[in-house]
Amino acid sequence: MKKVIAFILSLLCLLVLCGCGTASETVSETTAPTVQEGPVLPDPESVDIDGNFNILIAANWKWNDYEADESSSEVVDVAIYERREKIKEKYGVELTTEDIVASQSTMGSGKGFQKLYNEVMAGYTNYDAAMIGTYDVATLAYNGLLTDLNRVPYVNLNNEYWDQKANKDLSMKGKMYYTTGEISLSDNRSVYTLFFSKNMIDEYGLDNPYDLVKSGNWTIEKFAEMSKSVGSDKNSDSVFDKNDVFGFLTPRDTHLAILSATGEKICSINEDGQLTLTIYNERTSNLYDRYLDILNHSSTYNYQDISGSASSDERIGMFNNSQALFYSHTMFYTDELRQMENNFGILPYPKYDKNQGEYYNLVSPWHSQFVCVPVLNEGLERIGIVLEELAYLGKEMLTPAYYDKTLQGKYARDAESAEMLDIIFDSLLFDVGAYYNIAGLKDEIGKIYTSGKSLTTIYESNRLIAESKIDEINEIFAKRLGY
Repeated sequence: MKKVIAFILSLLCLLVLCGCGTASETVSETTAPTVQEGPVLPDPESVDIDGNFNILIAANWKWNDYEADESSSEVVDVAIYERREKIKEKYGVELTTEDIVASQSTMGSGKGFQKLYNEVMAGYTNYDAAMIGTYDVATLAYNGLLTDLNRVPYVNLNNEYWDQKANKDLSMKGKMYYTTGEISLSDNRSVYTLFFSKNMIDEYGLDNPYDLVKSGNWTIEKFAEMSKSVGSDKNSDSVFDKNDVFGFLTPRDTHLAILSATGEKICSINEDGQLTLTIYNERTSNLYDRYLDILNHSSTYNYQDISGSASSDERIGMFNNSQALFYSHTMFYTDELRQMENNFGILPYPKYDKNQGEYYNLVSPWHSQFVCVPVLNEGLERIGIVLEELAYLGKEMLTPAYYDKTLQGKYARDAESAEMLDIIFDSLLFDVGAYYNIAGLKDEIGKIYTSGKSLTTIYESNRLIAESKIDEINEIFAKRLGY
């Protein structure tokens, strides 16, 4: 108990309840990861780790990849249930979850943050692990409430079933306080993507988007050209609304995804392992000038930011009725599009230009959640065994159920969409500047259509606040990490 009290007292010296923070990136890009066929775990007969394994789930979106109704016929639910049973059969471990998911509840100091903060302050270790929404998990890391996952025995984040892009984007001086991978479907569900109407491609005689992606010619310029070539006042009332035809149907949330699509971020980690502001340069300024031109064109329906906004069902109706060529949303929206009669395809976000080497797709801050281990937990060997086994079995059971059988079988309607999924899921990008909401820059970008501000104006108006916050974050991490 003295250990707990000493930790709490030292923690209070650093804790900033509402602070935004950083879980940064530092895994060396020159060091090839050690990839194995499976986890290196002790023989079940040699360890005694049976009993309940408690997972707290707190996020804005209801995704629980650890409990499922055994009577469900949905392939993902079946995989979740069978993974639970394998863990129980092998180690005698019963997965239990506490679910406090609620929309708008995970914004930096929300339910997930408060729950684990109160646990640590009371010296409790009721949760072996947690799946916490992005903004809250970032603040937990910043405030020293999470265990470095590299310290957890048996967890090898270099294994292929842990997300290697997360290793790169979320690591600070080799420390990883939260991550994702095939232990959960959250990263795949939460990635921004573009859906397109095959009927409208044929109707307007446009280039095949799949060919553009595969040739490397799927760029912002090409996207703008195709979007602007479609659009009409269908009912001739001189008002462009949900009754008309558009080239681009989008919410405000995806305005940040276009930044990530170019490989740029609000914040990055520099060579010294410190958080640095990277949102503004000639490339990003030009990007948003071009993107605003698309948003302001009559062929774009920005449904969250205009009067008479369309509901989800109405937007699906528009897409189904060939009233939108491109529809921007996160991947989980394929669940909603299952009712579509007209054919649609799935695309990564476009590149900045042909010289960009690869595609990038942002994991949505609002929708995603990350696995973490609360600090003070002492049974790290037990926790590591279960987490590594869950991640491995996720690769073997959960991802195939979601990817192969669900997306490729029920929703994606052609072989090319399956190729696009490979590209999208292999090109995830995690922007810690958005996750820690540095100076509210992500929100300013979200309002770029209604405010009409250029990126230059947004940057100059918020630069000093952002740099001050970044300095504070770097200083706190330096103290914690001892450098």
